[in-house]
Amino acid sequence: MKIICISQVYWPDTASVAQHLVDLLQTLSDHGHDVTVITSRHNYEHPEIIYPAVEYCNGVRIYRIFNTGFGKRTKLGRLADFLSFNVLIMCRLLALRRSACDVMLGLTSPPLLSYIGIKIARMKKIRFVYWTMDLQPELSMVAGYIKTDATPAKVMQKCGDYIFSHSDKIIVLDDYMKRHISERLHTDEMGIDVIPVWPVMTAVYEGGRMENPFRRENGFGDRIVIMYSGNHSVMHPLTTLLEAAVKLKDDPRFLFVHIGGGVRLQEVCEYKEKYRLDNILILPYQPREKIHLSLGSADIQVVSFWEGCVGFTHPNKIYGAMFIGKPVLYIGPEQSHITDILCHCPGNISVSHGDSDLLVRKIVAFAEMDESERSRVGIRNRRYAETYLHPDILLKKMIGSIESELL
Repeated sequence: MKIICISQVYWPDTASVAQHLVDLLQTLSDHGHDVTVITSRHNYEHPEIIYPAVEYCNGVRIYRIFNTGFGKRTKLGRLADFLSFNVLIMCRLLALRRSACDVMLGLTSPPLLSYIGIKIARMKKIRFVYWTMDLQPELSMVAGYIKTDATPAKVMQKCGDYIFSHSDKIIVLDDYMKRHISERLHTDEMGIDVIPVWPVMTAVYEGGRMENPFRRENGFGDRIVIMYSGNHSVMHPLTTLLEAAVKLKDDPRFLFVHIGGGVRLQEVCEYKEKYRLDNILILPYQPREKIHLSLGSADIQVVSFWEGCVGFTHPNKIYGAMFIGKPVLYIGPEQSHITDILCHCPGNISVSHGDSDLLVRKIVAFAEMDESERSRVGIRNRRYAETYLHPDILLKKMIGSIESELL
C-alpha cells in the first residue's frame, strides 16, 4: 500500500506522539509499504527549532509544512499555529494525486486535522485509518478550554462524530475510550480495535542503582528518586505530588525529579520557588537514546491522571515505567486503564487526587522497604510489560489491524 500519514509532530521531535508514530511508520515500511508523513517544520515544545522541508529516514519520506511557529506563549499565537497548519496541510492534501495514496492515517492532534484528512480522503476515494489518542471536544471541556454549550464545542463534536462515522478503521488505546465512542455514536463497538501504545525506549538499563550514569551525572546520590517524566499536561495534575514534596521538604531521603515540559511545569516551578523546595529538581526532555537511563535512574515513576479524563485520553507513562522494571506511583481515579493494569501487579502505590497526607505515608513506607523488596515490585511490573506491552507485540497488532481491513 501507499500510506500517507498526517501529524503535527514527527521525528526528530521528542513528543510522545512523534516517537510512537516513528515506530509505526518505520514498521509499516519494513512490511513493504510505501510510507510518507506530512508534518510541521517546527519543534512542538521549541518552535524556534526548524527542521528540513524534506527528508528520508529509515524508509519513511518526510514532507514538512512551514506553518507559523509562535508556540504556546499566548492563546493568539497557538491559534495562529493551529490555523496555519490546518490550512497548509489542506492545500497539500488537495493537491495530492489519487494514485499517490491508498490509505491515509490520521491522528487526533490538532483536533481538526483528521476531519480535514477524511474529507479529502473520501473525495479522492482513499481509505482512512483514525488512530485515536484522545477525544475532542470532551478533553477540551474537561480542561476548561471551552464551555460545554459553546459553539466551538458543538463544531468539534460534529467534526469528531463525522470522523468516527466515516473512518474505515478506528484504533483506540483502551476499553474506556472504545466504550465512550460507542456510546457517543449510539452504535456497537464493532470496527474499533483496542491497542495501547508501547514503551518508546530502545534499551533498558540493567546496571546497579548507584552506577546509573544519569543518577550520577545529576547528583541524585542515595536519595529515593520520585520521578515524573514527560509532558506536564493539564490532564495530568501534579498538585497532590507537589504538596507531598512540601511536607517532605525537611526529609533528606527524598528527591522529586521532573523531566520534560508542558503547561503544568510552571506550577512545579512556582511550588519550588514559593516553598524553597531543594528536594525538587527540574530537567529538560531527554533524547530518546537516553530515556532508558533517565527513567532507570528513578526509584519510582509517577503517573497522574485527572478524574474526568477516563475514556477521553490515555497517559502512557505507565508503560515505560513498567517496561524498565520500576514501581509506579499512580495519582488518579480508582477506575481507569491504569488501575486495571496495576491490579495485576501488587506493591505499586495508588492514591486519589487531593490526598497528599496518604501519599506522604505511602512514600515514607516505600522508602522504609528493603531495596530487594522494592526491586521485586519492579520485577513484577516488568514481567507484565514483557508479556502484554512489549513494542514488538503491540506493533504487530497495529500492523495487523491496518492491513486486515485495507489490503
